Amino acid sequence: AVVSTQSTGEKQWRPLYRKLHPELSAQKDPLNHYHPITMEISSEHIRSDFVSLVAAEDDRGRIDPNRDTMLIGLHACGDLTSLLLQTFLKCPSLRSVVSIGCCYHLITQTKQTDYFLSPSEHKKKLSDPTSIHAFPMSRFLQENLIFFSRNALNLAQQAPERMARSGTLPAQNLFFRAVFQVLLTEQFPGPISMNVGHSATKASDFVSYTRAALDKLKLSTSLSDEEISSYLRRFEGTEQRKLVVFYQLRTLLTRVIEHVILIDRVLYLADNNVTARAIRVFDPVISPRCYAIVASK
Repeated sequence: AVVSTQSTGEKQWRPLYRKLHPELSAQKDPLNHYHPITMEISSEHIRSDFVSLVAAEDDRGRIDPNRDTMLIGLHACGDLTSLLLQTFLKCPSLRSVVSIGCCYHLITQTKQTDYFLSPSEHKKKLSDPTSIHAFPMSRFLQENLIFFSRNALNLAQQAPERMARSGTLPAQNLFFRAVFQVLLTEQFPGPISMNVGHSATKASDFVSYTRAALDKLKLSTSLSDEEISSYLRRFEGTEQRKLVVFYQLRTLLTRVIEHVILIDRVLYLADNNVTARAIRVFDPVISPRCYAIVASK
């Protein structure tokens, strides 16, 4: 039986599978063995009886916890890939694992960086024996004190192949945000929040962008539309082109950072006497997070 923690899986995949294999009757349809089970997965599930815990959620008794089982994570967000790998090592009946990670900016590091957590929150999480420390996992990276900043982890989320295929960059909003930073620095001296978020990304011009961003930051200004536009004109041309070049150079590091994270996970499994590989399984243009950690024991 195939078990999923996503109850929408059957609705999504059954029509596609039947379209690809119209020769199969309902009786022979392999997806008749697909049994979606919805349950929350947390660090508390890193136990030797993980499959038994899942089986307990199956009210029809379709899962045999004593059978060899494969653990699969499709775009396992943030710390979830690390949790899956630790669970795979802990549970004897889990004989193989395939995990495609994503959302690297949400992984928890074992060192306080400019991450989302405050220092006190991070210290509390590290002292919790049930918490997941998703990076670094391997002895080699831990011993060599390899860590990433929040900016680096965000960069690992980019899609360089997709950008290369389309031949475009998010230049306008990127440029608007850079110019807005200058406006903030000059018009609002002193410590203020710089987190604009996505509230202004749909703005069609810089004035609209600035007004929306200021609303987001709960700031007011007496600047006229013309005065706001003058900031944009000040940096258009050469400075804008420099920003695009910088963004292109920066994007080249995307795969470097991602591969360090992948190698760390492979080395972690090797530390535990499990041979693993990082394999590209998707077209990176369609799915930028296209590498799977594959291992068996």
